[in-house]
Amino acid sequence: MDKETNVLKLENVELLSRLPKKASKKTMIVSKALDLSVQYVQGNHIVERKADGEIRKIKRIEKLALPEDLKKGAKLCLK
Repeated sequence: MDKETNVLKLENVELLSRLPKKASKKTMIVSKALDLSVQYVQGNHIVERKADGEIRKIKRIEKLALPEDLKKGAKLCLK
């Protein structure tokens, strides 16, 4: 691979890492303008932010313990 190809790949990675943040910011702005609430994960809670700025915790997310004898190719069944 030449140096130019590596630079282009690096630029693509940087762009792809910025896109989700940009999209979520835009979603918050549009939702507020349309008087809609937005639900998102913050830490270990599912949170709802209303258009008036009120924040409400909807649900706590619990971490599941993984079995220690997990092998490659094993199928997981999440609750």
